[in-house]
Amino acid sequence: MGQGWMREGVAFVAFVAVMAGCGDGSGRETDSGSSGGSAASLASTGDDSAGSESDTADTTAGSGSDSQTTDGSSGATDMTDPTGSSDPSAVTDPTDATDPTATEPTDATDPTTTTTTTTTDPTGNTGVPSECQQVDFVFAIDNSVSMEGEQAALKAAFPAFMDTIMSELPTDDYHIMVVDTDAETRCTQSACAGNPHQTCNAYACMDIFDTCDMTRGAGVVHPAGVEASNKFCQLYGGNRYIIQGEPDLVGTFSCIATVGTAGNPSERPMDGLVEAVSPALNGPGGCNLDFLRDDAILVLTFISDDPNVEDQNSAQQAYDAIVAAKGGDADRIVVLGLIIGEDVGCPAANKPDAGKHWSEFISLFGERGVMGPICTQDYNQFFLDAVSIIDETCMLNPPE
Repeated sequence: MGQGWMREGVAFVAFVAVMAGCGDGSGRETDSGSSGGSAASLASTGDDSAGSESDTADTTAGSGSDSQTTDGSSGATDMTDPTGSSDPSAVTDPTDATDPTATEPTDATDPTTTTTTTTTDPTGNTGVPSECQQVDFVFAIDNSVSMEGEQAALKAAFPAFMDTIMSELPTDDYHIMVVDTDAETRCTQSACAGNPHQTCNAYACMDIFDTCDMTRGAGVVHPAGVEASNKFCQLYGGNRYIIQGEPDLVGTFSCIATVGTAGNPSERPMDGLVEAVSPALNGPGGCNLDFLRDDAILVLTFISDDPNVEDQNSAQQAYDAIVAAKGGDADRIVVLGLIIGEDVGCPAANKPDAGKHWSEFISLFGERGVMGPICTQDYNQFFLDAVSIIDETCMLNPPE
């Protein structure tokens, strides 16, 4: 079991995923005791006046004819070795007792001498199942005005979550990326000319940001604005995501996850997830170059309390695009959603369909889709319960 760099967490948050945005709408209810459920129907909570984003790169992921559409029964439950095979590293001496010429060794140069040796795997295999050697996490976090408490709860749950992941999964080879839910916020350079005296612009209007800092789906490394880190987060390796060897896992995650509350009121977490794993951002020249790995389990987590439907992709389109980005291998994707809606015990006033499109999206992943109430005060149990889903997915769905 890998006990490396990820052990630096003390308590935790799987995962995936994905915290998605919300507007000026309902936030967490402090008296809610609802627990996370399996995939169901939910929708976002935000302000009704959510404006459209200023970015012009909005595209809707189309669903290809060869994309998977539904997968409500693919959740993994059997933790035993599906092959039932014995140790594959066991080597049988081809010159054993059946060889009539075999003799007791008498001289090192005797050509008839038979010996038994220990064979070393030339690939350097340490015995860790290949299906559990890599996990890629995306957290899509709503950065709208009502999300300060939810962001704090996520950061508080992260250490225990990763500590449990490290204990249960035999690997420490992780990619961990945070994305927010918009491409432009009220506190980016584009807002400076129109409102230079806004509180958050004291930092955000400095000439220190690049194109990726204002691209939805790009890994966050420079959170800016009200309640944000307002500093450049130094990530080991120089990527826009955390990799194996990060010397301060918890501190670095806290830095990139403090995305603040000055985001565009049009929160689009599903769109953020689609773009985060897209070929455009993961390929040559992309902001998230080499984040998504073919053989890794992909864990998407999103968190949002927006009651409106702002995502340009439908639940099915988002599912198809993400599965396509994973090479059509839906069984190696886990989706965790902390959302609003009646299905998870966080209803939005006068919005009975709040969060429904998100719950539909999560449900498409079957047993590997897990949703919980964003309005609860403590996310620890939600993430700790999700570890078993990640573990089963890892063990029972090896790469081809």
